[in-house]
Amino acid sequence: MADESGVTRNLMGGDPPDAADDKTEERCINIDDDHYRCHKLLILILIHHHLQLLSLLLVLADALQAIAEAMRCADPIPYHTSILTGKLAVHKHIFDILLWELQQHGIGPSKHVTLEEQLAIFLYTSVTNLSIRHVGEHFQRLNGTISNLWIALMLDDANLAEALRLLTAHGISLPALLISVLQTPRFLNEINNLRRHLPSILSAFLAHPLLHDTISQWAANIHTEKMVSSIRALTASSSGWHFSAVGASSKRLADFRMEDLAVSMESNAPELFCLLGSLLSALVKDPTPYTPVPAESLMVDDDEDESWAAADGRHDKNEASPEPVKEDAKTQQRIAILRIKMVLIISILMHSSNQKCNAFESVFGIFLHSCNTPERVINALAQMGVSISVSAINRAVQSLSRETVQTLRTMGQSLVVGYAYDNFDIDFKTRSPTIKKAVDTLTHMTSGTLIQLEHRVTREDLRCSAYLWAWSKLNPSIPSYLRQPAGLSSYIQLHSIHPDAVDAYGFGRRQRWNAYKFLADLMKYGPPYFSQFQGLLQHPEAVDQIPVVKMRQAPARAMDINQSKVSGNLQAIMDLLQQGGVGDPSESQFDIMDMREYVILFHGDLGTGERVQTLMERRSIEDTPWRRFQFVVFVMGLFHLKMACADALWRIFLESKTGREDKTSLMQYVALTRPRETGKIGSDPGFRRMHEVIGHIGVALRLDAWCVEAKRHFPSCNSLEGFAATMPSLELLKSMAREITKSYVADGLNIFEARLQAESMRDKQHENTLLMHQYFLLYEELSWSMNEGDIGRVESLFPSWIYLFKATGKHKYARHMAKFLGDIHFVYPAGLRYAVRYNMLVNPMGKAGKFRGVDWVVESNNCDIKVTFGGHGSNYTKQRVIEESPLIDVYRSCHTSMAQNLSVGSPTTNHAPPDLTKTLERTAIYMKDHRPNEFIKGRSTMYQIPDMLDRGQNLLYSTTGIHEGESDESELLGGIAVESEDLAISDT
Repeated sequence: MADESGVTRNLMGGDPPDAADDKTEERCINIDDDHYRCHKLLILILIHHHLQLLSLLLVLADALQAIAEAMRCADPIPYHTSILTGKLAVHKHIFDILLWELQQHGIGPSKHVTLEEQLAIFLYTSVTNLSIRHVGEHFQRLNGTISNLWIALMLDDANLAEALRLLTAHGISLPALLISVLQTPRFLNEINNLRRHLPSILSAFLAHPLLHDTISQWAANIHTEKMVSSIRALTASSSGWHFSAVGASSKRLADFRMEDLAVSMESNAPELFCLLGSLLSALVKDPTPYTPVPAESLMVDDDEDESWAAADGRHDKNEASPEPVKEDAKTQQRIAILRIKMVLIISILMHSSNQKCNAFESVFGIFLHSCNTPERVINALAQMGVSISVSAINRAVQSLSRETVQTLRTMGQSLVVGYAYDNFDIDFKTRSPTIKKAVDTLTHMTSGTLIQLEHRVTREDLRCSAYLWAWSKLNPSIPSYLRQPAGLSSYIQLHSIHPDAVDAYGFGRRQRWNAYKFLADLMKYGPPYFSQFQGLLQHPEAVDQIPVVKMRQAPARAMDINQSKVSGNLQAIMDLLQQGGVGDPSESQFDIMDMREYVILFHGDLGTGERVQTLMERRSIEDTPWRRFQFVVFVMGLFHLKMACADALWRIFLESKTGREDKTSLMQYVALTRPRETGKIGSDPGFRRMHEVIGHIGVALRLDAWCVEAKRHFPSCNSLEGFAATMPSLELLKSMAREITKSYVADGLNIFEARLQAESMRDKQHENTLLMHQYFLLYEELSWSMNEGDIGRVESLFPSWIYLFKATGKHKYARHMAKFLGDIHFVYPAGLRYAVRYNMLVNPMGKAGKFRGVDWVVESNNCDIKVTFGGHGSNYTKQRVIEESPLIDVYRSCHTSMAQNLSVGSPTTNHAPPDLTKTLERTAIYMKDHRPNEFIKGRSTMYQIPDMLDRGQNLLYSTTGIHEGESDESELLGGIAVESEDLAISDT
């Protein structure tokens, strides 16, 4: 360091200090050997370069030593390059020499960092041994490191050529040197240095035109072998993704999750997974970097009851259109779809390598089969590796069928189970009649299902067959005075089943519910101001609430039996019990469980109940309990009861032609809201249309009643919007609801006294509206209590509907309802009474407010058997329907699972929910003009609606009324056609 000029000359590429002396000495030696002279010249050149390098290293060593000394004395946190200036303890002329040498090799400042700063950072990092990552963290705007440039400085063409020549002179090749270093453990520092620069080295190999193909092929071979190893690991039997069609089970189908498969693939083959992710996003601008996503966040909907929701048609109350999807949700959806494609591709690779590794293909194949996909399409997809073959699918279906047989026997032999069955008709148009053999393509069949009895029902609760027979009126040995009371006294007793308590306002149970309904409709359909009170509105008190427990059912094998006859019901009951594995062992050749001491619940519509009753009457003379069907306890289906209620209201308000003429008649409201359906609704509306008419017109009438009552309290209010502007409190609304219940419903206002007045003092159209309010509210209360599972409230409504059925000519409904309710409360022992009442309604989804009648479940199964899973085209045959019928629950689960796995949304055939805003606006204007809820003295009517409750009571309590007109209705009991749209009602 003392001779600075010498050092400077060396750094600038001058001659070595002793070069002149060496040359003089060379001239003094007289040697003629040319070889010796060349050898000596080479040694001198090497000495020259070594001295040059040594000088530079000495300078660098001094600089590094000075920097280290300075760092020991300096503040330990100076990470901005401006702070380094003047604190490196490097002589200025040495720093200038280093800068000059860098500039001579074409190195200059970057866009944001000067050359001086780059050199200072390099010297600093050399002393502190910081990594590149820490350099980037510690210094602002640093995008690289000067060390790469320093290497380029040290290894210029001359030095590089000389180094290679020296290696060759010592018999060492460059590849051999590199391999030896890598294989020698003591060169760990050099290996780590190579590791740090390996990306740059490999990039240089790839960029060289002579090495590009070789390095590419080598990398491809290595990567291919790694991918093949990953596929081998995934296809191993221990991976858990082998699926045997012969051993297919409903549990494996239900438990299959593509996200589980994705997680397994990602953990066992991460390179392959990332490679596919990059390839599938090759053309995406600024693709989102792949990061593992929790499985639950990628599922569209984890609700396992989507299939029931589809049949139920559940939706929000007054929703016009779904809310816009947020951007993060779109991103998650895109990632989910990307992962699905990655799983599909890897599944195809796995299946191609090992035919047994077919989990996705098997589940997807069964899904295709349940969708009635043509075999040609399935075979094509099987050739692509997406599905298993048709023959494998058939073996899987057979395995699932064997499983359902065992499930039915297990449930049936528990004896704590109910049976439900119903008829369904299918027109198999593929059957061609001929002259020799005329064929009726309309086929009458019977479906059934087994439903587990919930709510702690035990065998002992059902062990009462002998007790019931001892008191049955069908028992020929029992004295007549000990038989079940019949006639007038039994109807009177129905009112005492659920005694009603009057509150402080003089309201009974019915009036309290009516007031609740008026408030609920105002808050739900009225101006937005009232919606703030929805969370504060309490439900009416429960009379007898069924706990929420999810239904467990096992669909039975469909039967080629016409259930519309008594003999057909006998065959259906025997067939179902055989599938359940129970019966009388002394009269069966099969391995069955003895159930002669027990009763079994059979659910069905009232038509089925009538035929079962006839069967039991005919068989009552038999000797054994099994032969006289002593074990049968019939439970009426409440869904068909509700359909009958809607039909009764149609008879009251729409059947009469003259009853359609008044401006305040129901048909006028129908013409206003459904102008294209007046003909259909006036003749045969079906259940769904009539249900919607009752609901929509009922809401409009109740909102108009609010408007009239609001004007009475606030004369300046001409609309509900004006009423909302007064900002009424919840207490005021409750008080007004009680007033409306008293004055706007026939139940609160004595319609009988009103009709005794003189004609000039009456408003006959207003009287009709009062009755319309009353009957519509009875229907709404029945629907609400069924949905909520309040079996006590449902039973409390039976007497009112018995009267209405009697008044509208539905005499058998009235008689069977009274007998059914009387048997439950006055004949059955306590255990059986509990079992029947708490299992009349079931909850397919296991959610509050989602109770359904058991017959609704059977009708839903019928729709799936006939339409969804029964086959298509030439494959739509009786044999196919019978074979597939026990699997409908498995197929539902498969559809829901695939919808979730493939991120395609909920499986449903429902239309978007209607927006009632415009409908209610139009009816509000119409009702404001015609004033149905206002009393207008002297207003006449074309048709006076009778007080059907009063008429029904008179007919029922008359000596001949109970049997009057029964023969006219035999075809209606159980014969009401149920369509799929009837099941897709939100409050069915």
